[in-house]
Amino acid sequence: MRGLIPPLFQVFRCNLPTRLNTNLEFYCREPSCGALDGKENAAELSEEDYMVDPNFFDEGYDLAGSTGFKVWTGSRLLIETLGWPQNSDNQRLEEIQKCMCNGARLIELGAGVGVVGTYLSAIGSQVLITDLSTLVENAIDRNLIHNKKITPSNSTATALSTESVPSWLAPDGMRVGDGWVKATPLDWTRPLDEQLTKEQCCSIEFIIASDVVFLTSMLVALLDTVESIFNASSNNPSFILSFQRRDAQEGEESLAFTTVRGVIAAIEERGWRVECLAWRPVTVRKETNGIITDDESEVYVFDIKP
Repeated sequence: MRGLIPPLFQVFRCNLPTRLNTNLEFYCREPSCGALDGKENAAELSEEDYMVDPNFFDEGYDLAGSTGFKVWTGSRLLIETLGWPQNSDNQRLEEIQKCMCNGARLIELGAGVGVVGTYLSAIGSQVLITDLSTLVENAIDRNLIHNKKITPSNSTATALSTESVPSWLAPDGMRVGDGWVKATPLDWTRPLDEQLTKEQCCSIEFIIASDVVFLTSMLVALLDTVESIFNASSNNPSFILSFQRRDAQEGEESLAFTTVRGVIAAIEERGWRVECLAWRPVTVRKETNGIITDDESEVYVFDIKP
């Protein structure tokens, strides 16, 4: 039923890499919709969890029971990839990780409950978190206020960062951990310059999105928005996208779910370059007609440049 906001009664927690016993907390419908660790239990998903209402982009739509209020596996892998350096990381990923801790200016698209953007702010980035207005008002703003309790660390990077809200996030940007963050509505079907200021568009150095195009109908709108940001920014931004395969049964011929090949083809058709920064196997527990099965899949992190 439209007009109802699903209750956010679960809490997703993630700890910061250099600060023991310091957790960010996010109110959501499901704390994780896939198991990245063999010892971890995946949430049970129904067919409805993979559906998007045809009125999704209608003005004032309330996203009742929809996907944005959950924490998907792509968000978790993106946090791990950007915030937790590993010895196996390539040079490009190491460069990105350093930027994230040293005031990089990011926009997150389709942020859901705000996990990735808030986390990257806490480790030292300046982040503009965006999604449809219902998610901003009913989930993201609430989670940002809840995580304001995370104070700056004593790192060198924090000491060098700005002590007042950066102008491109002013006037209501807030400090979370070592960085700054602000939330604002952004609809991919409307022109960018009608929704963001010129300074916001020009300032962006990275575009972040996690698991936002699992349906083919959403891919073009996302890439159109990314292209608008590429054209508007004066910083030659990169687009960091996490993506989980959901075509296990239908394969690359799937008409409903966006495939890995389909995503890469759509990117390359625009003349953009794409590189895989990380990938992990994932287990998703799915309920179909009362029968619960464990589906094996993969989740990827791509670096995309114009």
